[in-house]
Amino acid sequence: MINKSGKVLVGVYVVCLVVLFLMCSTDLIIREPEREIYQIAVIIEDVRSDNYGNFRKGMDQGAAEFNADIQLITLYEKLDAIEQMELMDREQQDGADALIVVPVEEEQISGKQMTIPVILLRAGVAEASGMGNVIVDYEKMGELLARKILEEQPKEKTVYVLVDSAVQSDMDRLFLKGVDAVFAEEGRSVQRIMRHEVDRFWMMLERTGMKEPEEVVILAENQEILTEAAGVLAGSETVFSAVAGLYGRGTTMSILNYLDRGVIKGICVTDEFSRGYYSVREAVRALEGAGSVPTVMEPYYIQKEDLRDPAFEKMLFPIE
Repeated sequence: MINKSGKVLVGVYVVCLVVLFLMCSTDLIIREPEREIYQIAVIIEDVRSDNYGNFRKGMDQGAAEFNADIQLITLYEKLDAIEQMELMDREQQDGADALIVVPVEEEQISGKQMTIPVILLRAGVAEASGMGNVIVDYEKMGELLARKILEEQPKEKTVYVLVDSAVQSDMDRLFLKGVDAVFAEEGRSVQRIMRHEVDRFWMMLERTGMKEPEEVVILAENQEILTEAAGVLAGSETVFSAVAGLYGRGTTMSILNYLDRGVIKGICVTDEFSRGYYSVREAVRALEGAGSVPTVMEPYYIQKEDLRDPAFEKMLFPIE
């Protein structure tokens, strides 16, 4: 039997437990620190641009880890630098805490004065004053791919470079600069085929393919042209037989499928997942006053057999 004083003590104990529970559950005693959610606007040319899928996965991972809310803005007109700078002003006025920008014209964007942090996803190695940088050295990528072609293809085979001079981004120009430098150094014969001339080029290969098999090497300026070229080779046994190797850059599913089927001989890629992740990380670092250190993404050369390599598999088919 519990005496009267014991009952009182038990009652007081129960009341204290209830009060403590209520205070804890309503944050009166233990209050979780409130983390600020950073509003980050990402201004890119097009969601169909180079390797967007993996890039977006990386951004989403960064946003989850660094407490950021990502808003994606695309340009209405392709390669419109003026529109891009107007969008930067608009997002700053609308309350964005930081910007991540894939610049159409790096020189113009680099000189733009902003009052919020701006992380540039650059195509070259130069640094912009007052802005953070996540850099893909496309010139180095072009050099790497050209050297691989020189290693794999005999000198007597002519290299045709498919280009679209009417619509070229900074990454296209730097990539071709690296390609041209290596071929010129080695004295390798290179011919450019403009996009408006490509139909006649395919017809020429159609006529000569069976007579002179594997006579030419094709290098595509960008992933869009590479995908189109691979589609032509896959659809024509005659054209396919005339080509010793098709090369380019990009990691879209179409390109990877063509590589796996042997239609494409080799591609240069970079880690787009990490590129997206680092861009968010650097934006948050800048917002928190830690500064932003330029991050340089390395290019890699891969062929069909590399698709099953665990390191490349993780890069090309990332899981958030």
